[in-house]
Amino acid sequence: MAGVQTVWGIDLGRCALKAVKLRAGADDKVDVLAVDFIEHGKILSQPDANRPELISSSLEKFLSRNDISKDQVVVAVPGQHTLSRFTKLPPVAPKRIPDIVRYEADQQIPFDMDEVIWDYQTFQQKDQPDIEVGIFAMKRELIREHLLHFEQAAIEPIAVQSSPLAVYNACRFDGRLCDETTILLDIGAENTDLIIATPKSLWTRTVPIGGNNFTEALVKSFKLSFAKAEGLKRTGATSKYARQVFQAMRPVFADLVQELQRSIGFYSSTHRDASVEKVVAMGNACLLSGLQKYLQQNLGLPVERPNSFQNANTAPVAEAEAFREQFLSLMPAYGLALQGLDLVEITSNLLPTEIAKQAVWRKKRPAFAAAAACIGLAGGLVWFRQASDMRALAAGGDGAQATTMNYAQAASTIDNGPSPALPERARAQAILAAANAMKKELQNLSGRGATERAETEQLIRIQHNKALALNILAVVQESVPRPDGPLGEATTPEAIVQAITAGAPSRASRKQVTIDSVDMHFEPSLLDYDWTSRVEVPEPINPFTGESGAALPGMLLKIKCRSPNRGGVEFVRDEFITALRSNGRRPNTGFYFDHVILFDGQKLNTSASPGIGHGGFGGRFGGKRGTTAPGVGATAVAPEALDVVTHEPTVDDWQFEVWVGVILEDFPEAEGGASEDGG
Repeated sequence: MAGVQTVWGIDLGRCALKAVKLRAGADDKVDVLAVDFIEHGKILSQPDANRPELISSSLEKFLSRNDISKDQVVVAVPGQHTLSRFTKLPPVAPKRIPDIVRYEADQQIPFDMDEVIWDYQTFQQKDQPDIEVGIFAMKRELIREHLLHFEQAAIEPIAVQSSPLAVYNACRFDGRLCDETTILLDIGAENTDLIIATPKSLWTRTVPIGGNNFTEALVKSFKLSFAKAEGLKRTGATSKYARQVFQAMRPVFADLVQELQRSIGFYSSTHRDASVEKVVAMGNACLLSGLQKYLQQNLGLPVERPNSFQNANTAPVAEAEAFREQFLSLMPAYGLALQGLDLVEITSNLLPTEIAKQAVWRKKRPAFAAAAACIGLAGGLVWFRQASDMRALAAGGDGAQATTMNYAQAASTIDNGPSPALPERARAQAILAAANAMKKELQNLSGRGATERAETEQLIRIQHNKALALNILAVVQESVPRPDGPLGEATTPEAIVQAITAGAPSRASRKQVTIDSVDMHFEPSLLDYDWTSRVEVPEPINPFTGESGAALPGMLLKIKCRSPNRGGVEFVRDEFITALRSNGRRPNTGFYFDHVILFDGQKLNTSASPGIGHGGFGGRFGGKRGTTAPGVGATAVAPEALDVVTHEPTVDDWQFEVWVGVILEDFPEAEGGASEDGG
């Protein structure tokens, strides 16, 4: 899609066809060249609506108004027909992501993969190792049915995007997303697309409440036909029955808010650091009297209703009726056109491959004659080269040595056979040379990708058993030493302060370690881990020894912790490191802690003497107890700093960094395990 000058985004909804035409402009903006809004003769979901005829009529009307012969087109598919799944991947090399996502899609999509069209998008926060992937899919038959209307109108789209994703792209490009979290609502005729968005990720859900529900509420309250109730809904804000109209629709307002609150609650439970700042409401239903105020009061958030594109030049369409009166319904079409200009974050495409190939085939047809001529010329050159080689081989006579062939020559010899004009011995030598060349090529191909396949299979196994990560963290938590008595049993700040007041041991004598963070990385081979590039140290370190190049996949844990105990390094080594090694070597868990390294302990007080480095317990990949390793440095803390919970001085506390090598296999009890001395 690179280099496209003008693109139409077409959103074919239940109520109307909405279209926006864009061109890349100056200063990273776009020019809105045209907009169109064509309402169907009837809402497509009405029982007596002839859906194909109504859509065909709207497309014909659109084409009669607009010349799209030189433009490209991106179309939307409804959010309720699109399956969206979001999952986190382990930290992996970018080239491994497609294989992991393909496996994850097979697990997440509840249909046979041959029955769906799917694509994915990766999201990664800056300075965060976690990779989140969004998998988007739609049943092949539904896409074909939707695109059939465009095919019959001779419109060839270059991309197909889900309507909620188009809304996200539009709002992100226009700068409508907050630094934290923004809720985007696109209220359609039958459904509401809910998008909970950040600048680098999103989560979507389709709520089965839309404009038709408001109309049906009026039908029941005022005993009107659907068409008359629709008219009353649109004019209710200015009619003398405005209050009665609002009261009739109020139950639907309440249902909508309840669904939104449920969705926001679910999102918050899985994204505990999310802080929602505002709601951006779109769709013509947002014009309903009292809806914006009702949402604002019940959600407890400011509700913004856009009235123009913020990052676009709209002068060419500013006076167009479709732009002034139907703007709230144009956001999906705007996002589609932006995708056609390659100006969006989410570039997933649900266009079936066979349709894309057909379009490319038709566009390249004029060049086929020239291509055929080139192929004929190339074939002649190959024939000439083969004839020359055969003549050279024949000149060797009976004493000629076996000819060395490349793959193309060998394939030609096997397919067509040696030249009949060659002597019998030379023909045999040619066949032998071809066989040797093909055998060599087979050996080369067989050896390719073995390492990559092994790593990918290992990552898929990890993804399949995500509970391993939780179990590993549970072992770490279990190994943390805790104070004896009431202080060790306290679980709230108030209980901790109460236990200290009641006579808990002094801070320096407490059997206590606090974990600040646990960083977990997958490593294809722990033996070859590049330590110097992962942590800032005064000198290069390599505490692990072993045969470089050996496959030893596993997880690397980097645990940052601190302790008030005056024993410092010795206390953490004897109480925490020993427990880690013991608890992490249980049978039939799918993993074991092979090597535990305790780097230098440093007192938080910068005036304290440097800590002494202590090696961890050796394991399958080397290292011996007592090996020193350079420290990772300490962050200076002012002497008056206090514990945030107990308000005690922390100047004599210690901080540490512990590295754990986790082998993703059951602990080898039969081998006796590894000794503390690195056996």
